[in-house]
Amino acid sequence: MVVNATMAAMAKHGAAQKPELHVYQVASSVVNPLSYQDLVRLFYDYFTSFPCKDSKGRSVHVSRMKLFSSMDDFSSHLQTDVIQRSREVVSNGKLSKKDEYLFQKLTDQAKHLANIYEPYTFYGGRFDNTNTEMLMEDMSEEERRSFGFDAKSIDWKEYFSKIHIPGLRRHVMKGRGMY
Repeated sequence: MVVNATMAAMAKHGAAQKPELHVYQVASSVVNPLSYQDLVRLFYDYFTSFPCKDSKGRSVHVSRMKLFSSMDDFSSHLQTDVIQRSREVVSNGKLSKKDEYLFQKLTDQAKHLANIYEPYTFYGGRFDNTNTEMLMEDMSEEERRSFGFDAKSIDWKEYFSKIHIPGLRRHVMKGRGMY
């Protein structure tokens, strides 16, 4: 889509002899938004329908992901969850130093990853694609079909269930978990 929009913009502005700056956003956040909640649901639905397999060929159960509205909510949940899980591990009510270290390391790692991904998971920005919409309006129907960069046309369920996730399984996971 981005390459096609770039070619369409070049065709429109390339012949002009006056230098101008035109910004074209190929973005769906305004015209066809996909919320993080919807994305998580699509992954859950996919892996419920097409589960990964363990080394014995058994389906791996996926649980619904708990989403948080802020980092504070996540941190609070993490602390509570770690305490609860640590109690499940010990029989005498006291963690060994090794287990304490392991739980602390896992907690720190989860917080570190949460901090890395915070800008993406709690990001509320939207990208204005008005210029891109106007570029498409200036094109003929045939050109719009040929160039195909209208973000409104993305069917998120179709994309994730038929293209994105199967591609991840095939090319990134390289078949692992598909015994």
